[in-house]
Amino acid sequence: MKFMFFSEAETLPGASYQIRYWELVEQVIHAEKWGFDCFGVSEQQYAIGGIATSCPEVLYGYLFPLTKSLRFAHAITLLPKNMNHALRIASRTAVQDVLSNGRIELGVGRGNTTLALHAFEVDLEKNRDEVNEGIQVLKKAFTEDPFMFYGEHYKIPPRSLVPKPLQTPHPPLYIAATSAESHRMAGDLGVGVYSWSNFMGWDALADSIAAFRAASERTRARGEHVNPSVGALVQAYCAETDEIAQAEAGAGNIKWLRIAIDGYPRLAKLAHSYAYMDKITEVAKKTDDFAYFKEGSGAAIFGSPESCIRAIERCRACGVDQVVMRIDSVPHEKILKSIEMFGRHVIPHFKSPRNFMRPAEDVMADIRAMREQAKADHAERRAAPAA
Repeated sequence: MKFMFFSEAETLPGASYQIRYWELVEQVIHAEKWGFDCFGVSEQQYAIGGIATSCPEVLYGYLFPLTKSLRFAHAITLLPKNMNHALRIASRTAVQDVLSNGRIELGVGRGNTTLALHAFEVDLEKNRDEVNEGIQVLKKAFTEDPFMFYGEHYKIPPRSLVPKPLQTPHPPLYIAATSAESHRMAGDLGVGVYSWSNFMGWDALADSIAAFRAASERTRARGEHVNPSVGALVQAYCAETDEIAQAEAGAGNIKWLRIAIDGYPRLAKLAHSYAYMDKITEVAKKTDDFAYFKEGSGAAIFGSPESCIRAIERCRACGVDQVVMRIDSVPHEKILKSIEMFGRHVIPHFKSPRNFMRPAEDVMADIRAMREQAKADHAERRAAPAA
């Protein structure tokens, strides 16, 4: 299981965007210290509600020399052609891979807010196909020299990408997916998936991952390179107890969830390819029920270390191998505290379970049981006839 610290630099009312960015820098360094594998942000264009990560590539360039092993994920870059041309993304990602010494990962998506999509005049019925072709362009640019591509949306004559990325065959590629169809598309393309299906419940997450795995295996059988990784985006906060977590971060996280999915019904009505988003709004109707948010929605890793561990185990049982933990929507000091709580009490449970100090009474109970078993084994050997 891998752990991503995910942020959208949510800036609380009355706070400074400048200060929030410097806080985020401190949080990223803190996350590396406490054992997170990766840091990721989503490209958010013309967002409301304090979401401020409009240029992840600039932020990452600043953070590369301040970190050593932490990986950086674009989770996600918007790939409709009007927003980001695939060739520009290829060039930018390759340079980032060089400057980070091979620590960049690239997730892409088609966008899920009308604020951004309408601003860039994106055709809502065509942007899924644009993303599909864009991923094919990226893979060719990274792996073929020279490369070319002729499709419906991209017509690229023979060209050579300079510089090439360090990672082979290329930096890990992902696509943001919510519907089972988009999970299958990711598997067909041989890329990993950042899944939002958990926002429709645990069963939807498991079904979507199963569709992804089946498609990935078909792609692998064709002899193509496959990224089999599944990351699940969750609201995350760890505190000493469930009650403290709810008091410190419950209201802020539920408020973000409502804002995040508020526009989905409009998208569902505007384009057939977004119709599935109506299902996500069912979660919004239950967000006043904190117990459902924490346990039943599939959208949260929230509470005491024990509660967080149980939720991550449930993610793993669904096929998730990376939890994309959005630790945001609360003041800076609480984000730092939550990062440390995850690093002290949760991440080691999955990465180094044998390294935990066990309670003395548990160890002694095991010793007594083993002692009794040893006595029984010794008696059995003495009673056995000599060979």
